[in-house]
Amino acid sequence: MKFLVYSEVSAARIATSMGLPEYSYYFVLRDFLPVLKALGDVQVVEDPEQQVDALYDQACAAGERCLFLSFSPPQKTLLGLRCPTTPVFAWEFDSIPTECWLDERQQDWRYVLNTCGSGITHSQMIVDAVRKEMGPQFPIVAIPSPVWDKFATIRAQPAELPLTSTIAISVRAGVVVDSHDPALSPYIFGEHATARVVQAIREHEQAMVRQQPAENTVAAPATRQQSRVQVTRRYLGEWYLKVLRQNIPFLPNAKEKALPRFELVREDPDKRLEPRNTVEPPHPLATGVKPLMPEWLPGDSELKLSGVIFTALFNPYDGRKNWADMLTAFCAAFRDTPDATLVFKLGHNEYLSAMHDMLIWMARMPKFQCRVVLLHGYLDGSEFDALIRASAFAVNASHGEGQCLPLMEFLSCGKPAIAPRHSAMVDYMDEDVGFVVDSWLDATAWSHDPRLAYRTQRHQIDWASLKEAYLAAYDCAKHQPERYQQLAQNAIERMRGHCSRHVAQEALSAFLKIDQRVSA
Repeated sequence: MKFLVYSEVSAARIATSMGLPEYSYYFVLRDFLPVLKALGDVQVVEDPEQQVDALYDQACAAGERCLFLSFSPPQKTLLGLRCPTTPVFAWEFDSIPTECWLDERQQDWRYVLNTCGSGITHSQMIVDAVRKEMGPQFPIVAIPSPVWDKFATIRAQPAELPLTSTIAISVRAGVVVDSHDPALSPYIFGEHATARVVQAIREHEQAMVRQQPAENTVAAPATRQQSRVQVTRRYLGEWYLKVLRQNIPFLPNAKEKALPRFELVREDPDKRLEPRNTVEPPHPLATGVKPLMPEWLPGDSELKLSGVIFTALFNPYDGRKNWADMLTAFCAAFRDTPDATLVFKLGHNEYLSAMHDMLIWMARMPKFQCRVVLLHGYLDGSEFDALIRASAFAVNASHGEGQCLPLMEFLSCGKPAIAPRHSAMVDYMDEDVGFVVDSWLDATAWSHDPRLAYRTQRHQIDWASLKEAYLAAYDCAKHQPERYQQLAQNAIERMRGHCSRHVAQEALSAFLKIDQRVSA
């Protein structure tokens, strides 16, 4: 059996592609490689349109079965190849796209899946969603990324928790922002902290604009602009025909349809439709504090952690991740607890505006003694392992997950979780492996739909439940060591049965009808 595998982001580009669309597919492909190599010959392709069919023809000439596994969402899976193609994709909603937009037929996943004839995903929820549209016999299987095996060393050498000694993590070419840094105190704590931090951020942004070369200021790609214009024009037309046209008076005796008459009304500042902005300062503050924060430029540094560490890994520009709830609930829960630390490991190369937003949220909170660390930078294997060892809990408060690799990895290391039990997390998250956060369903749009048409659902997080979960987890780590160890062991065993290489190999070979005795 020959496997041709592809993801848009490659190993050579991953360090510079953090946070870009579909960047996580590289990690999924990487974790599947040992399983695929146990079942056959594997070749990574970089240009499917040029490489796949040529390699397929070679395999056919040698009498070898060949399959192209495209680690990409269905709408980005290359179709029309001679080689049998199966998309390997994650999805966080309980329904799949069944409509086309921008005249792109491939946006309708039914068309893609019907063309390919099969699919591989990572949760039972998506299997059910696909079969709801494609029929109960459609060949699709849920195989989570097999991450469990690669953490054997961490499981064999767990850190003592809570941390009585300090663990140091080397951050190379990264940025560390620490709420315990005295230089940040004026921008987080105090009566005028919010105004100060907003003013400092504005001045910093203006300085960056002044320093930016004119040639670097470019418009968005023409195709993207055209797509947005097409969608906007269509929906403005629909709105005019169905709403505005039926509710406005026309001039009575006009020979032709006249346009409605609008009067220019001066804005009354006391009768605005939206509330006044209470964040931005109305004028520069004369408080004696210079509104200029430290420069956050990538460099080498050392992060020292101790106490009870809560860690969340996410792309801060991914709206699903809901970092505001994670941050504010933590600061509220541990406002009087100095040994509680929340680490936000940010997975995006554009880190600055996200850190600015997070500082604003911290400044809005009542003064807190707990510690918040914002960490930007690509951690190599040993440093990432050190972060996991230092952590007592993994934290997730997202609106939906296709599988959530960071949560699966931390659980595989015996780190209990604070997370909701919805979307793909239903397959492995419950009270036996952590602290469940309540949530409820809310209407939303598919994440890549430029129309923002409400066609599916996401999960809203109960903020109070999240705060209580933080407190219960802290108490467990500090005062219930036997329970913590039981949760940790449960997590290891749960993930062994959910995302080990053995489980993935068995499921994949059965799905593809591969005789493992022959393949091995």
